Amino acid sequence: MTFSAVYPQGASGQGIGGYDLLSTADRSFAFDYDHSGKLDHSVLYQPGTGAIYILKNGNGTFSPVYEQGAPGQGIGGYDFKSPADHAFAFDYDHSGELDHIAVYRPGTGTFWILENNNGEFSAVYQGVAGIGGYNLLSTADSAFAFDYDHSGKMDYITLYRPGTGTIWILKHDGNDFIPVYQQGDPGNGIGGFDLASNVDSAFAFDYNSTGRQDYFVLYRPGTGVIWILQNSNGAFTPVYGQDDPGQGIGGYDLKSPQDLGYAFDYRQDGKQDHIVFYRPGTGVIYIVEES
Repeated sequence: MTFSAVYPQGASGQGIGGYDLLSTADRSFAFDYDHSGKLDHSVLYQPGTGAIYILKNGNGTFSPVYEQGAPGQGIGGYDFKSPADHAFAFDYDHSGELDHIAVYRPGTGTFWILENNNGEFSAVYQGVAGIGGYNLLSTADSAFAFDYDHSGKMDYITLYRPGTGTIWILKHDGNDFIPVYQQGDPGNGIGGFDLASNVDSAFAFDYNSTGRQDYFVLYRPGTGVIWILQNSNGAFTPVYGQDDPGQGIGGYDLKSPQDLGYAFDYRQDGKQDHIVFYRPGTGVIYIVEES
């Protein structure tokens, strides 16, 4: 397959939809703004400044449906004033739609979940002491949505603390979040992957092309280490593993500390069953599939 740009902005470009992308702190993720079941809006934000845009695509022209420039007021009462702030799309109400925004501030215990009512954002969850028993008191803490029960819904939250073996998976039950898997600090990681390095990273992945992101990818940049874990009734086991030193995956060696990865729908079939790995500053990028 040949790739070509449908929207290009090279170096010294103008960003997108009025968001200039001129800060090294800028971050972005896909979002279901209009509850359609499609991740067809982009959220761009700049931690520490209160800036956040949500962009829609009108035949290749991007325009904001929500905007707060820098300095801004954030969104839904969450100010985005800390450089540590992170955000991701989440299925809070088990609808199968990633139409809520989870925002958190590692090292402080702050975790909010925002809902969208016709462009008005408000908090449905405001945690100041973490979430579901996970205290979020380490600056290394990271979180992402996960399909724990193979439902096709990204309605669980995974939180982990690289370098300590700590990882929790939380279920949203009524007004509460409760752990279905937990390894405290210090912990033993998950499925044999020890999470003992402070560079360890993880994301959800559709390993067997079912349309469900119910596997974990865990990797250790700079070492070639990567594991893919399956979940069988709460017991996690590897379906792919490369120990330290490892060979990476699909020809991508994972030998640089800069390496980053994420799941990707390569065939446009609603399945995030490919993995993108890339090496910022080098031009290196691979898309790999299981074969």
